[in-house]
Amino acid sequence: MKTSRPFIFLMLFSLLFLPGCWNSRELRDLAIVSGIGIDKVPDSNEYRVSLQIVNPNAVAGSKAGGGGQGMLPSIVYSSVDHTLFSAMRKTSQKVPRRLFYAHSQLFIIGETLAKEGINELFDMYERSHELRLNTSVVISRGIEAEALLNVLPPLQTTSAVAITNGLKVASDTWARSLDKDITDIVKSLSGSGEPIISGVRVVGDPNKGKKRSNLEQTPPLANLEVKGIAIFTDGKLTDWLEGKAARGAVWALNNMKSTIVNMNCDDKKEKISIEVIRSTTKLRTVMRNGKPVFLIQVKEEGNLSEALCPINPDKREVMVKLQKQLADETKKEIELAIKTTQQKKSDVFGFSTEMERTHPKEWKKMKKNWPVIYSQSEVEISVEAYIRRTGLRIKSYLKSGDG
Repeated sequence: MKTSRPFIFLMLFSLLFLPGCWNSRELRDLAIVSGIGIDKVPDSNEYRVSLQIVNPNAVAGSKAGGGGQGMLPSIVYSSVDHTLFSAMRKTSQKVPRRLFYAHSQLFIIGETLAKEGINELFDMYERSHELRLNTSVVISRGIEAEALLNVLPPLQTTSAVAITNGLKVASDTWARSLDKDITDIVKSLSGSGEPIISGVRVVGDPNKGKKRSNLEQTPPLANLEVKGIAIFTDGKLTDWLEGKAARGAVWALNNMKSTIVNMNCDDKKEKISIEVIRSTTKLRTVMRNGKPVFLIQVKEEGNLSEALCPINPDKREVMVKLQKQLADETKKEIELAIKTTQQKKSDVFGFSTEMERTHPKEWKKMKKNWPVIYSQSEVEISVEAYIRRTGLRIKSYLKSGDG
């Protein structure tokens, strides 16, 4: 079959109008940003924006065992300006490559800035075509965001990667922190509730932590730790939920995936460990005598993981007692979290959203004064707990009188 000359000419002519890679960027020309830190410059209205940039030569060299060894895996550049975007763009004066933000996975807010207010910090993310809305957000505790980015962590290439991964692992297995991203925070700020963000701190000396010697000894001179949950009032950091109060908040927010609950064994304190493997929380609001009442219902399942005392879970009364202890401890921790947020007039649990959805008429009257109403409202908590498994051993080998 012969192809006609007009057809060939038409095909060649159409090539002139086909788009090419007009906006392509070579990897060797890019500076990949892995994390962004924001601090407030003291006694001014300017922001300090810090960008953690991956050092590709160090990362590639260390994996290959070549010349990259001895180089720092990341470099932090900072610039100051009145807006976040202009400060980020100003950093281009210091970096010999074009800044590339598509792989940025962490946004760190300095604690001092968080106390002044975070409402203005996320507009840039919503407008940008390159910044990711699923970027994790944390608060740097007791230290500037810039200093947190400078720490060289063990086991990971950069502090941004270490914090992002550590936040996910801690929230999934220990449940005293929350992995919140930009979208979650914007939803809270644009609604009638308040945001809730996990904190990260440096354990050790942060000045020594930014040196390569931090990676050459164990334990390291400085390490990163996910610690506490920040609560906000009117977009300003007002308090921290710690320990059991933080876990109570995770329960109330229906973010519980797994945790370990230690319980008493007769007169022995916290000698039994229950691993919570499944938990579901439902929030409801009802009106009583013209006032809102918040209802929190929790259903959870767990396994008996450890018993440092002689118990026989094969007996029904023993299991019933353990389940009641687990339910009581869960309720106690949720009450602790609720009490703290009510004292700060910070509705981080979304009761306002539920109120608006189920009682729209009453909500219109309460909306303007909601923080005060929330702080004074009654909360009812009910917990159903079930222990499904006792492990490979049923009756403990420990005898009465053993530790």
